[in-house]
Amino acid sequence: MKHCFIRIVFLLLTATMASQQILSQCDITVGKGESATAWDDQFTQNGPGWTGADTTVSVELPNGNTAFFFSDSYIAEDPTKPGDGSVQFNENGLRTRKPNCVPPICGPAPEVIHYVYNSVVVRSKDGKTLRTLTGEKDKFGYSTSFFKPKSTNPNHMYWLGDPIIVDVGGRKKVWIFLNEWDVARPFDKSFWIKYRGQAVAQMDAETLALEKIVDLKNKTDEAIWGISQWLDERSGGKDLYIYGMRNEGDIEGVKKSTLSMADKYKKLYIAKVDASKGLEAVADLNNWNAWDGKAFVKDLSKRKSIIPEKDSISDELTIRKLNIKGKPMFVLVTFDTSVGYSDWKDLYLYSACEPQGPFTSKHQVYRTPTAGQKILPGMTGSESLQSGLSVYNPHMHPQFIENGKLLISYNSNLPFGSKPGDSIYADFYRPRFVWVPIDGLQGK
Repeated sequence: MKHCFIRIVFLLLTATMASQQILSQCDITVGKGESATAWDDQFTQNGPGWTGADTTVSVELPNGNTAFFFSDSYIAEDPTKPGDGSVQFNENGLRTRKPNCVPPICGPAPEVIHYVYNSVVVRSKDGKTLRTLTGEKDKFGYSTSFFKPKSTNPNHMYWLGDPIIVDVGGRKKVWIFLNEWDVARPFDKSFWIKYRGQAVAQMDAETLALEKIVDLKNKTDEAIWGISQWLDERSGGKDLYIYGMRNEGDIEGVKKSTLSMADKYKKLYIAKVDASKGLEAVADLNNWNAWDGKAFVKDLSKRKSIIPEKDSISDELTIRKLNIKGKPMFVLVTFDTSVGYSDWKDLYLYSACEPQGPFTSKHQVYRTPTAGQKILPGMTGSESLQSGLSVYNPHMHPQFIENGKLLISYNSNLPFGSKPGDSIYADFYRPRFVWVPIDGLQGK
């Protein structure tokens, strides 16, 4: 009995040491992040076209251009229209948008400016041009969303997930997840947001023409899938890994937000599906297998989170396989949201050996100076935002790796419950970029 006990202890210690060794093999060494000012400048646009938005996911296209996908987007029309997304700036460089009315004939929220629920911005390979794609103009001459749900209710919209390039019948396509919400419009008396469902869009990767949108089928809960994707080239393009998140359990001891879902733990999950069977098969969750902590299983309800129990990710994030010191590693970028919405500010990188993690190796890489910021460029004297900015939605853009540095974006916005009036300032709502050095990071 004594020998048996010793053997069990020895096996447990050996397993623990082996597990720690595997984790350490995929740890990364990171440096201090710094503002990527040239990228901030490139996405400081006054019009015509895109002038501000959030989400900021990207994919490199077959021709070397990059498509940036944005959710709620301000669009400067050409020619300009009253209350569109056109930006003006004064002698101090303060960037503002004109209100949608002229006093005294104003609605209840005169600072509201026309925007679309999503857009695409194509950056040329040489970085010299940005081209904006939206839907057709409405009867008043304003742009509409690029991706539209079947519903004609103006409160129904698509929020964008992660895009990926896939091969469909020998042609390159873009697949991007779309999250459908019922959300308050600017003139509604109160703010709300309600989940409606999800879909996946297919676009031609050469022309970016939208070919179809397929609703997810057999989805049984409000987990949001497609916040990141990875296609395993080792499987011949068959194994598509799809990451999802779900709000689970209140975070105790934090300052509460006016939007309760912002103060819940956000857990990270992974599933996989055979991409070679086509988009309709991929959109059916009956064809998915989810990671249960030990293996990929058919029952999605048995999925297990792949981050530590007390950690909480962003609603949006990016996971990519990177080449670090000649070895493939999976790297995740997220804000620490375990501190509660009002204190989101710290960017973290996690790393792991496999797409399913576990993502336990964790490094703080950047504290955003934008979090809580009330003074925007060009403000002078007593000018100030009424509420400090919030930050969210970090994403990486590894096609732009430079000198061992990873390009990361995040978004800023007025916080939930902010007072009206501040949204005329163009720099409150936009992407900001950061360079993060990683020891041994190599580009393509």
